[in-house]
Amino acid sequence: MNLFRSAFFLLVATQSIYAFNFFWSLFKGEKASDNPWDSNTLEWTVPSPPPHGNFPEMPVVYRGPYEYSSPESETDFYPQTTPPSKPPVQDLIPEPVTPTPEGF
Repeated sequence: MNLFRSAFFLLVATQSIYAFNFFWSLFKGEKASDNPWDSNTLEWTVPSPPPHGNFPEMPVVYRGPYEYSSPESETDFYPQTTPPSKPPVQDLIPEPVTPTPEGF
């Protein structure tokens, strides 16, 4: 019987810590932002709860969803909908050179 009571009180003590933490966080805790994990993907750009159709207007995407630690950004958080700070490189292949009889 002593083992049963000890286990019961240990269980009540640990669960009361959990219950206190749960209710303290629920009523007095810090409220989470719209994007608490600083995710780059589009679903974190809409408010919660999302409006009908998920997006109020069609989002414009400037980069892929997993571009963390970009040299264009000061932080690792660089959402897809943030326009680039400098214009993208248009053409990495040089213009073709047409050969002439002289070679130049």
